[in-house]
Amino acid sequence: MSSAKTLQVSYIGMVAQEVVIAPNVKVILKTDAEVLDEVVVTAMGISKEKKALGYAVQDVKGDKLTQASSTNLASALQGKVSGVEISPSSGMPGASSKMTIRGSRSFTGDNTPLYVVDGMPISSSADLSTNNSVTGSDYANRAVDIDPNDIESINILKGQAASALYGMRASNGVIIITTKSGKGAGQGKPDVTINTGLSFDKVSTMPDFQTEFAQGFKGAFGPTDSRSWGPKISDLANDPNYGGNTQNKYTDQFGKREGQYYVPQRATAGLDPWATPRVYNNAKDFFNTAATWNSSVNVAQSLDKGSYSFSLGNTNASGIVPSTGMDRYNAKMTAQTQLNKNWSTGFNGNFVYSKIKKQTGANNGIMATVYGAPASYDLGGIPSFVEGQPYKQNTYRSTGGFDGAYWAVDNNSFTERTQRFFGNAFAQYSTKFGTENHKLDVKYQLGVDAYTTNYTDIWGYGHSNGTGSAEEQTVTSNEMNSLFTVAYDWKITQDLDLNFLYGNELVEKATKYKDNIGNNFNFPGWNHISNASVYTSISTYHRERTVGNFANLSLSYLNMLYFNATVRNDIVSSMPRNNRSFTYPSVSLGFIFTELEALQNDVLTFGKLRVSYAEVGQAGTYYPSYYRTPGYGGGFSSGTPIQYPLGGIMAFTPSSRLYDPSLRPQNTRSYEIGTDFAFWNGLVSLNYTYSRQNVKDQIFEVPLAASTGYGVLVTNGGSVHTNAHEFTVSVNPIKTKNINWDFAFNFSKIDNYVDKLAPGVSSIMLGGFVDPQVRLSAGDKFPVIYGTSYERNDNGDIVVDKNGLPIKGEDRVLGNVSPDFRLGFNTALELYKFRLSAVLDWKQGGVMYAGTVSTLDYYGVTQKSADYRNMESFLFEKYAVKQLADGSYAPNDINIKGSAAYDYFDRLSTISEAGVFGSSFLKLREIALSYPVLNKSFLKVTANVFARNILLWSEMNNGIDPESSQGNNNMAGAFERFSLPGTSSYGFGLTVKF
Repeated sequence: MSSAKTLQVSYIGMVAQEVVIAPNVKVILKTDAEVLDEVVVTAMGISKEKKALGYAVQDVKGDKLTQASSTNLASALQGKVSGVEISPSSGMPGASSKMTIRGSRSFTGDNTPLYVVDGMPISSSADLSTNNSVTGSDYANRAVDIDPNDIESINILKGQAASALYGMRASNGVIIITTKSGKGAGQGKPDVTINTGLSFDKVSTMPDFQTEFAQGFKGAFGPTDSRSWGPKISDLANDPNYGGNTQNKYTDQFGKREGQYYVPQRATAGLDPWATPRVYNNAKDFFNTAATWNSSVNVAQSLDKGSYSFSLGNTNASGIVPSTGMDRYNAKMTAQTQLNKNWSTGFNGNFVYSKIKKQTGANNGIMATVYGAPASYDLGGIPSFVEGQPYKQNTYRSTGGFDGAYWAVDNNSFTERTQRFFGNAFAQYSTKFGTENHKLDVKYQLGVDAYTTNYTDIWGYGHSNGTGSAEEQTVTSNEMNSLFTVAYDWKITQDLDLNFLYGNELVEKATKYKDNIGNNFNFPGWNHISNASVYTSISTYHRERTVGNFANLSLSYLNMLYFNATVRNDIVSSMPRNNRSFTYPSVSLGFIFTELEALQNDVLTFGKLRVSYAEVGQAGTYYPSYYRTPGYGGGFSSGTPIQYPLGGIMAFTPSSRLYDPSLRPQNTRSYEIGTDFAFWNGLVSLNYTYSRQNVKDQIFEVPLAASTGYGVLVTNGGSVHTNAHEFTVSVNPIKTKNINWDFAFNFSKIDNYVDKLAPGVSSIMLGGFVDPQVRLSAGDKFPVIYGTSYERNDNGDIVVDKNGLPIKGEDRVLGNVSPDFRLGFNTALELYKFRLSAVLDWKQGGVMYAGTVSTLDYYGVTQKSADYRNMESFLFEKYAVKQLADGSYAPNDINIKGSAAYDYFDRLSTISEAGVFGSSFLKLREIALSYPVLNKSFLKVTANVFARNILLWSEMNNGIDPESSQGNNNMAGAFERFSLPGTSSYGFGLTVKF
């Protein structure tokens, strides 16, 4: 414009400058250090320039985590980093998520990365396992206690060379979390930031249910039949046994009821037993529109000699399933001060209280009676209990083994209550010895992570037609972490720098576990363990100590060559007495070749090669032989009818688990090579990493012959390896005063293979049923689905019988769970004052067992089952062959009559392979739009709207969210049968700063 007086000059990777317009203007742009010399937090809280690292790390800033108001750290990271796989179990508030970095290393142990918050490790794994994960409720990971609103940045140390200083606990990688500290706040007055958001959740996807056929079998109405192969709903009034238009015992008693039919469950509930036939959308009506209210307030200030930050946060979420939800309250205080020229000190503390209300999934889960409900049955309208008997169930089918959905949410409850404190305090002495090329930092840090979680599972009086039960489990964990470090920096010459670090770490952890079980309530109305007639109680106490000594040597030459070496020795109390001390080294090298004058140019402005090698272990838990109190059951008896004490007499038998006195820690050897490129001063950035991990001496249970007197031996055996390819591309094509657009791709290909198991062990079951199951087997990927297959000929073609139905074949591996690759796409567009951001997540390849669909087809409640029975005839849906009289094979052309559709789906329900589906998907993880509605020096208000987890495409295409699965352990993401569903979220929020 002709009235303009200034000109803004900018370029990617350079600091923008504004100059006065003149006939001749000379502008020299300075390098933007934030872009090219980014500083990241590495192991033991060491801050380093990212360019100086010889291994791969990736960081995510706090605003990226909360741009779509995510209340869960795991979900906030999805699609934003490479090399990290996150498998959520469902869309329920507080649901568990399995997170691994560069694949799994332990067959049956913990593969969760170490979480380090403000320099101190904290617990992040689930305290309890869902075991085979075919019954019961989920158990949350302790990472659920972290509020993303408190996070300033996250740095992910992916390889063992990056995390080696943390020793054995970091064999699975490290998530380093730096919380808001007030260091960047303004001086003079506190900065106050208020965030609040309201979101609404709905079921992300559901099966396609048919609306034509009623409950029953072979065309006849059956009011207690679990199947929907009855007459057409429109013909129910003409049913010979229950129709109001026909002569039957009910019309004999009540007279004819034209256009209606008799429903026994309505009579049992005290309602008018006659109903007009109609279609009910039972699944849709069962789920709620859930709401999550998330708010936080932060007060921060920088002072002359320090800073502080105080925050309060709360998350109150209801679930889409009635009676579920989560309430979490966080309080955090951090402060640091410079006492004098040499001494500084600081502390931070976090208090968390949370309550998670859950429901069950899988075999005894509520989805079995929601999704399986006939379209003709009024699931939500007919009371779920008998009139006058609220503890006797009344639903469309028998409830042996599980409960009616509405009765369950009223009578069964599953809760987790946690109180937790974690934090640390430090004192640091720093001196430069009166020079400019020497610096010494001596630091002592003492941290604690203490929490108690109470798990209460109540199966109400009347559960599964019985008298109910209560289980109260309590986990109390106290961990103390003492860390002493000495860091010495010496600028030897203008071109050569040396850094040396020595540290001593003492970790003491005590865990107490109590499990009180009360079975068979004496009377209804009081679902409490004190009302139980049979009690069982278990209590364990485990204490362990680790003493670590470590050292780190770093050399840099000409800001071009960076060498780093570490060594750590851990002495662990949880291993056999003569096998407790272990030493692990690591070494890395980074070479910035663009520092060579001959290679400097305006296109490739930064180029680095890096290589690293590391070893690290993972300790097991060893116990000398011990005795336990037995319980006996079997035959025609349910449960354990013989329990001690019996008649005042106690009994003890040797434990069936024997520990190898020569037990060694699991050993991981990691090799990594990678490159980092920046073109046109950061306009385009490319990062590639290849890593190989060889893991041997796995610790797991090996079955023993009964003649030994033991059941299993805990020993070393087996190995696994991982090849990982990670590729990140970042592009910032537009960067002007009013428009800024950047986008990035995060590509991961992680191939995890089981090389061998222990002698005599062919497989390890991770969970599921006997058929199908999730397992590990030598030579296969980690893990696989195993179960009954289709019969195939030598050519691999499925073979059908004379009726055109597939034949049940042998038990074998049915598919690899892990994907071929994952690709995340992130973008942000700032257009004047508007900011639009989005995250897409693509998973390609891999399978999962989705047993819900095949079971619903068998029940006859799916649209697919209705379509097939309405056809005159159809062929088996996959390519198959039939066997001819001479033993040869020809393409299948045997038509199955529509009237035989039930036989078809019945056959498929007996073949596990029919329930195995490709699990590829494309999700819009996040999309958010924000706008600063007020931007004054004294007050800033930003409004935003967002959506999360919108399923755009799924290979399964059967109404099951490919991320809804069972298990919070190593089978997570592999197995689904009436799992609780995933959710999509939509909401809005405000950020106020003053």
